[in-house]
Amino acid sequence: MLKQGTYQAQAQLRLFDAVNNSAVGEGGEANTVGVSASHFPTRRAVRPASLWLCIRFPELSLEALGSPREFPAAVLSEKSGVAAVLACNDKAARAGIAPGMPLNAALALVPALDIRQRRESAEIAMLQARANWALTYTPVVSIHLTGALLLELGGSLRLFGGLSNLRSRLLADLHTGGYRVIIASAPVAKAALWLARASKQLDCNEQHALPGLLADLPLVCLAWPVAVQRQLIQMGIRTLGDCVRLPRDGFARRVGPGYLHELDQGFGRSPDLLAYYQPPEDFHDSLELMPASLVAEEIAGALHELCSRLSVFLRQRQVNVQQLCIQMEHCGQDPTLLEIVLCEPCASADYFLELLHLRLDRQMLPAPVTGVSLQASVMSVTPVVGRHLQAGTAVQATGSFLPGAPGSERSANHIEVNCLIERLQARLGMQHVYGLKLVAEHRPERAWAAAEPSGAISSQTVPGQMVSRIRPLWLFVAPLRMETRCGKPVYRGRLAFVSDAERIESGWWDGHDIRRDYYTVTSNCGRRLWIYQDRRDSDWYLHGLFG
Repeated sequence: MLKQGTYQAQAQLRLFDAVNNSAVGEGGEANTVGVSASHFPTRRAVRPASLWLCIRFPELSLEALGSPREFPAAVLSEKSGVAAVLACNDKAARAGIAPGMPLNAALALVPALDIRQRRESAEIAMLQARANWALTYTPVVSIHLTGALLLELGGSLRLFGGLSNLRSRLLADLHTGGYRVIIASAPVAKAALWLARASKQLDCNEQHALPGLLADLPLVCLAWPVAVQRQLIQMGIRTLGDCVRLPRDGFARRVGPGYLHELDQGFGRSPDLLAYYQPPEDFHDSLELMPASLVAEEIAGALHELCSRLSVFLRQRQVNVQQLCIQMEHCGQDPTLLEIVLCEPCASADYFLELLHLRLDRQMLPAPVTGVSLQASVMSVTPVVGRHLQAGTAVQATGSFLPGAPGSERSANHIEVNCLIERLQARLGMQHVYGLKLVAEHRPERAWAAAEPSGAISSQTVPGQMVSRIRPLWLFVAPLRMETRCGKPVYRGRLAFVSDAERIESGWWDGHDIRRDYYTVTSNCGRRLWIYQDRRDSDWYLHGLFG
């Protein structure tokens, strides 16, 4: 947190210095065609310290609702009781529908138009998820609620090999997610936002070139109220260059000082102090399924997206997670809860998804799923040795680069056992998979207890006399009474004794006392059995089987 805060402060100081160093006196000559020199003073052609990149999502309202692209769809917003189109997909746009069009006019063009109400909470959640992803490339990210992200890349260019390479990587990630985006960059954050709103996918690296690029932008890119834009149009003002040609005092008096200050911020005359995005400490994200579905592929697609977001979230913080909670919402039914608990912390999205698939295979859903949420509340706050699963092979770093380093084989085997345990728990249920631990007790049926399964070899020590004799791993819940012939026990034939008697007398203090003589015997078919004779009634019992 300290490092990120320091970087943000340095970014702001660089912006202030760039603005102060670029200012000149009243007599400076403008290098922008058609714009008064008094509004655009000459600036030195130096590489700016700050570079802001804006990623605008023009279909955010549609994407937040999971709107399909196969048929015309539109999202509505209401202002003053009038329903109008806020956004539409390509199918609807080709039919003549455009943002701002009244609902009745849109329905007249496309009677079968898929109409959906805007959900701002879903849009904000989606922007926050994408802001978490953007932190992979820079610690300075700002969310603009009009559907855009602002990234300060001045400190990231060298790391990613320049703006062109960084831009290509950003676009590749975004296109993989299926998002439609418009990207523009400028030395000033608000200028990059204006360029993206005007669909000008340009990269402006020099402060002195910025006024010329902004001068031709239409008023709509400012996103000012409709009444203000109408007032300016009536005055013959249609571009940003027209705005800055007006006398500053007159513009502030007739339009408003706040709008003049916004222009100064966009042109780099005044600093624009942004609120930087601070990611949450715990991960919680959700997706809606529109329409509700029982199709396994659609539910798995939502889980894949959530697991990918979780993996990015963990990788950015260099921490792992050990417990996942999935909640699937139903209409008119209680939600379905799925819980995955790992033996060791992990950060692999593919592995999370594999366990969730195994868990879903045995889960009966009472109704179609309307939404899926994922929460990871238990995280390792200290660096944890990572594990990566590739082609079913577990590999773990051991602190040495040598393949034969001490402990490397044991660590790999340990991870493979943990992976097996986790898969079994996902397939069979956590309550049906458990480990065993020794208890300081002589009575065989009480000498063990169920424990949390783990691939780790226990360092627990027990008294030497408790492990000096071999015990079977399979004990009957209730010992089986055996038949006798001539006073000797039989079990599917005669038995051969291979050990002396081991007498166990214990439990007199708790009302479950035993008095037994135990023997290891072999049957006619060669199976080893563990039997005992009760010294109180001299009957013989079969208590366990050896492997």
